[in-house]
Amino acid sequence: MKHLALPFVLRDGHLDSADLHESITYSIGLLLSSRPGMMTFSPTYGCDIWDKEFSDLYSANKADIRASLRNAIDLHEKRLYNVSVSFVGISDSGSHTLGMAVKVSGHYKDGEKEKSFSADYVVG
Repeated sequence: MKHLALPFVLRDGHLDSADLHESITYSIGLLLSSRPGMMTFSPTYGCDIWDKEFSDLYSANKADIRASLRNAIDLHEKRLYNVSVSFVGISDSGSHTLGMAVKVSGHYKDGEKEKSFSADYVVG
């Protein structure tokens, strides 16, 4: 089954598609980059990390931040389960030098097969 890819790109009258793993990756990226209340269709959609001051990201309880991110994913990305969130080195996640990088891991069902999911995101 094909899913819509993000960002939406119209080519030859069709929107780009993605497989299930890519769709989950895009969905979590959008969720983690959205502030709660930004999406009028769901006031709870988003990640409350954006309500923190930038300096708070380094002094805040990391367990609280991980739990907050995991709760947002659990609430809004139902295709992924057994979700874990961990911090990874910012240099390991690309060329960004600010913010924090998190690894989101879990499992999803693709048809009858259970598959592992893992992706890194830069937030903050």
